[in-house]
Amino acid sequence: MVMPQTPILEVRNVSKSFPGVKALDTVSMDVLPGEVHALLGENGAGKSTLMKIISGIIPRDAGEIFLDGKSVHFLSPRDALNAGVVLVQQELSLVPDLSIAENIFLGRWPRRGVQVDWNTIFSETAHLLERFGIREDPRTPVGSLSVAEQQTVEILKAVSRPNLRILLLDEPTSALSEDEVNRLFELVAEIKKTGIGIIFISHKLHEALRIADRVTVLRDGRKVVTEEARRLDERMLFEYLTGKSVEVLETGHGGDHTEAVMLALEGFSSGGFVRDVNLKVRKGEVFVLFGLIGSGRTTLARGLFGLERTAGKMTLEDKVVQPKSPQEAIALGIGYLPEDRRRALVYELPVFANITLAILSRVSRRGILRLREEVGLAEDFVRSLRIKTPNVFREVLYLSGGNQQKVLLARWLARKPKLLIMDEPTRGIDVGAKFEIRAMVRDLARQGLTILYITSEPVEALEVADRIAVMRGGRIVRIFERTDGIDKTVLLAVASGVS
Repeated sequence: MVMPQTPILEVRNVSKSFPGVKALDTVSMDVLPGEVHALLGENGAGKSTLMKIISGIIPRDAGEIFLDGKSVHFLSPRDALNAGVVLVQQELSLVPDLSIAENIFLGRWPRRGVQVDWNTIFSETAHLLERFGIREDPRTPVGSLSVAEQQTVEILKAVSRPNLRILLLDEPTSALSEDEVNRLFELVAEIKKTGIGIIFISHKLHEALRIADRVTVLRDGRKVVTEEARRLDERMLFEYLTGKSVEVLETGHGGDHTEAVMLALEGFSSGGFVRDVNLKVRKGEVFVLFGLIGSGRTTLARGLFGLERTAGKMTLEDKVVQPKSPQEAIALGIGYLPEDRRRALVYELPVFANITLAILSRVSRRGILRLREEVGLAEDFVRSLRIKTPNVFREVLYLSGGNQQKVLLARWLARKPKLLIMDEPTRGIDVGAKFEIRAMVRDLARQGLTILYITSEPVEALEVADRIAVMRGGRIVRIFERTDGIDKTVLLAVASGVS
């Protein structure tokens, strides 16, 4: 008979309130030795609050926390560190000008007398890097590393603590490519072997299911379920996360797009990197550009919107065009949601002003804005796109990422575009908002809008597309029809150049 393992960490009935908000309501979970326990929830579900309590950043109001069977009450992050609980946050805390070794041992450099023992620092770092299969010189400045490599250093900084018991990873893959995610997961698997317990927070359901042994889902500050990952799938997780059925969000929008061509490119080049692109996008179609980071997807999109120098032939509804600026592209009926919504939204302005920003001539008379018309139009979009905001006068700054993205979508829909380019529209938003935006994309296509949809997530590409063009090295290397029956393995293989 297999004896049950004793949890390293146990959270019992923990509650936390802020003015007017019950952030956590009697939440319980535990983490076993050598386990990756995924903690999932939409924005505002309580994940961050629970992590801050476990890591000593904020106190709990009620409940108990046990570490190795002993009751603990951390009054500060230092207390948690001393007990072996380390939080690796999305915003990395590395010093760019210091080396890998100096960063890993920052704040606890070993000394020989009054002198820093540099030999020990560099030799122990070299041993740590070798142990986890990482080929980097300990003397390399952290500022010269990629985001993924810096993420690895931050994690090794935690692992280097001899008393480490619990490692909290907050959205560690948010800025990583597929290959970088794979390497990170290999590192996590090696850390698991040491018996350390890991709590893994992510918005990416497929990643959580892939890396986790168990999954706990929070919703509105309460625990919904804890279950073994092998017993779950993305559909079940979505319903746990949102409390909604996924039936209305079935794969494929089922749009009746015609054979009429909205956009045609022949020998098209953009930005000096994208070259010799040939494709046709039909009216009412969701055409996905899929590729890994650096494949040229965004450079192609920027060229279509007049943000990059272009060459070759571009046809929009049988008319040869070559927009040399965003203003020209907009006049042609092209809309563009950029990858970084922060560059497109004016955070200090209210919702209504952000929505009407691209149609000021329509909501003004003799140069004077008509507030009633602006507000009325914005309220219509708030209702139709289900934008969660107290009112349209609320500054966009205070909205969640998903609702900010909906505001940006509303801005372009207000212009009634012929072609809408959406670059990574679900990046950095919670699970429920991802599904909502994908459903909206399918619905817009049903209504006849042509959408060029850019993503680096293969599951998303397969879910939303009528056709998928795979980019690599600035070129389109393959175009798949939905009826080809491909899976994410095929997409990644083609995008990576694997035959």
